[in-house]
Amino acid sequence: MRIFIKLLLPLMLVCGLMACTTTGTSSSADSSGQSPEAQYQEPDYYLDFDDIMIPKEIDYNADDSYKLDNAKFRAAIMRFSGRVEVLELVQYFVNNMTKDNWTLISNNKASTVHVLNFEKFNKSCIIQIDDSFAKAMTTIFAVEVKDSGSGLKSK
Repeated sequence: MRIFIKLLLPLMLVCGLMACTTTGTSSSADSSGQSPEAQYQEPDYYLDFDDIMIPKEIDYNADDSYKLDNAKFRAAIMRFSGRVEVLELVQYFVNNMTKDNWTLISNNKASTVHVLNFEKFNKSCIIQIDDSFAKAMTTIFAVEVKDSGSGLKSK
């Protein structure tokens, strides 16, 4: 009888753990089939320009960035860093800038630096991605010329 109890107790314990594991897995996914980690990830975002999307994998370096906004134009030098695959980052910017109606003018690569040049009607953007040893350093130079016709007075 004691041998039966010694075998029955571990068997019940294993069955109980399997039931908890199955229940936990099925309840952790929502109706769309995404895991909770995928549901709460931060999305990509726009920073100073509403048509230059920034991937969530790179971090904004506010101390190294500069912004200028006056009546004639708006300009920014935005610096980012992060541990990302450089070629994937280049492809990310090419794809998303195109989605935001930018035209790719040039895509140049030196030994460890990629330079992407984009243009729009009244905007220009250069994205430089430097593949350093520890992190990819990304610098975005963006300029928007504002409508100057409304500020002129006729005599």
